[in-house]
Amino acid sequence: MSQLILIPRIKVQNANMQTAGFILGGAPLMAAAMFCHNLARQINTQDLGFILIHHDRQILGGQAYGRFTPAQRRGAVFIGKTDYSSKNKYALSLQPTASCHLEVSLIIEFDRVRNEKKLVDLVQRSRFAGGQIISFEDLASCKSTEEALQKVRNGFVVQDKKDLLQHYQRHYQVNRLQALVQLLAQKPDNRLPGFEGQKQEGQKLEDQKEQGQKLSWLSATSLGYALLEQPSETRTGVRQADKQDKTAHAYAEPLIGLVQYQSLREFSQIEDSEQLDSLYWRYGWPQPDVFLLQQQAQL
Repeated sequence: MSQLILIPRIKVQNANMQTAGFILGGAPLMAAAMFCHNLARQINTQDLGFILIHHDRQILGGQAYGRFTPAQRRGAVFIGKTDYSSKNKYALSLQPTASCHLEVSLIIEFDRVRNEKKLVDLVQRSRFAGGQIISFEDLASCKSTEEALQKVRNGFVVQDKKDLLQHYQRHYQVNRLQALVQLLAQKPDNRLPGFEGQKQEGQKLEDQKEQGQKLSWLSATSLGYALLEQPSETRTGVRQADKQDKTAHAYAEPLIGLVQYQSLREFSQIEDSEQLDSLYWRYGWPQPDVFLLQQQAQL
């Protein structure tokens, strides 16, 4: 029987805000998946899924005239002459970055946790999305997802909106990329007709307009990757490419999906455990060349 562990209010300093090469600020789902997987490996168990609850994010940078400019950090250690700017020999070169401070909660489903104290020690020493974990509240072992959500108290559950993307694509007869971009550009009060509920017989037109999925708090983020070539153990110049520990490597591209931040209050009245269990993100290989994070179903 699996075990649910709640890690509430994880505060992360200088986390990576770039979830893909061309996306800033998406929910750090891939980072959360790998964070949970690393914890499971360290305590000799298996991670079976997680729920990410967003609390706060402070982006590091400046904003002027509607444009955001990420704060940059210079190197602090001299390695060689190539570290210096070609125009100013006294200035170290920059590597473009985008960072933020995060506060999130994680509900993790493990196969079994034999030593919760060791798990606490691991979280204290771990990093999340490349950032340093500076604090978190006491870990809790929960009997159900409902109990875990109640302990979190408030926040926003990150939920898969693949079904919304597919419906929009069919409704407006556009391709998948156009549907994603157009949904992200929608005003928060706009609704997508026909996505939720059907017009009942005798229903007024004004009531019908109130139906449909509200298009607020939508975001795009990386949900996996697709291999561009067959994995190979012979590539040089990569990590773990020595004779003692050979690891297969391959070029890949990120897979971008649509997600939505939904308030915990929307789930407070749900008593069906199967519906709440569908909130867990689980990773796998639906195809030999595709690694993907997905939820079982959308509420």
